[in-house]
Amino acid sequence: MREATIPDATTLRRLLDRAASRRAQVRERSTAYRLLDGAVDGFPGLAVDCYGPWAVISTYHDDAEALVAPVAAQLVGSSARGVYVKRHARGDLRRTERDDVAPAQPIAGEPAPSELTVDENGMRFGVWLADGLSTGLFTDQRDNRKRIRDLCRGVRMLNLFAYTCSFTVAAALGPAVETVSVDLSNRALERGRANLARNGVEPAGHRLLREDALTYLSRAGRRGERFDVIVLDPPSFGTRGRKTFSVERDYAELARLATAVLAPGGRLLAVTNHRKTTSARLQGWLADAVQRSDRHIAQLQVLPPPSDHPDCRDGEPAVKSILVSVD
Repeated sequence: MREATIPDATTLRRLLDRAASRRAQVRERSTAYRLLDGAVDGFPGLAVDCYGPWAVISTYHDDAEALVAPVAAQLVGSSARGVYVKRHARGDLRRTERDDVAPAQPIAGEPAPSELTVDENGMRFGVWLADGLSTGLFTDQRDNRKRIRDLCRGVRMLNLFAYTCSFTVAAALGPAVETVSVDLSNRALERGRANLARNGVEPAGHRLLREDALTYLSRAGRRGERFDVIVLDPPSFGTRGRKTFSVERDYAELARLATAVLAPGGRLLAVTNHRKTTSARLQGWLADAVQRSDRHIAQLQVLPPPSDHPDCRDGEPAVKSILVSVD
C-alpha cells in the first residue's frame, strides 16, 4: 500500500472493524492480541498489537509509515486509550537511536502505565510499551505458551532465550517440577522473576540464569543434564558480548546442542520468526540436529500460527513453530 492509496477514514474504520470481528474468540481469552496483521487485514507492512486498552503500531517497511497517523487516530477514536509506534528496521540496530524507532511517548492518546499487566488464557504478564522495540510479551507465541503449559505437568523444562520468562510461567503452572530459564539480559530475567510472582509461582525450583544459551547447552551436555521439554526461540539477530547471533548461522548448532540434552521421549519446541527461514529449512535443521546427536525423531509436528497472526509471505507464516519428540 503506497502513500497515494491511503484509505479514507470510512474505509479505515471498516477494515479495523472487520479485523476486530476476526479476533473475537481470541479477545475472549486474552487482553493481549494482534488486531491487524499486515496485508491479510488490508495493511501491508503494518501490524497493530493490543495490550489491554493500549495499542502498539509496528511498521516493517517505509511505505507503511504514511498509515501510522490515520490508523492511530482511528484507534484512539474507538477503544484505545493511547497508541505507541515501533519501527522495525532490518539488521543490526546497535547504532540506531531508540527514540527514532520506538518513541517513549504515545503518538496519540494518553501514556500507558510504565508497567501494564495483561491476561492470557488465565496467565498474567507484565508489558512495557514505552521501553524500546519489544514490549515484554510476543503475542504470536500465545498458542505455544498454552501448549507448553499442557506439556509440562511433572516434568523438567528448559527455556532458552527466555526473555521475560513467559514460557517459564506457562511451564511452572503446568505444573513443571523444575524449570531453568537462560538469557543474557539481567533486566529481562528480573522481569521474568516478576512474571513468576505475578502468577503466584514460588521461586523454589525455578532457576533464572544470566548466560549465553550456547555456552549453557555445551556445559549442560558435558554434565549429562536432561530435560523433558525444551523451548528454543532465539531472536533473528542478537549480540553476545563482542559476538553476534544469527539464526541462519547458529540455529542448527543450537538445535543440535538442545537435542543432546533432551531426555528420552522429550519434546523440543523450535521457533523462529526469521523471514528468510522457511518451515522446510527449519525442519531440515532439526532433522540434522537429531541425527548428529545419535537420536531419532519419534514425531514432528509443524504447528499453525495463531489465528490473529494469519499474514504470510510466499506461503510462509511470519512465525514458524515445530514440535519435535525425540526417542
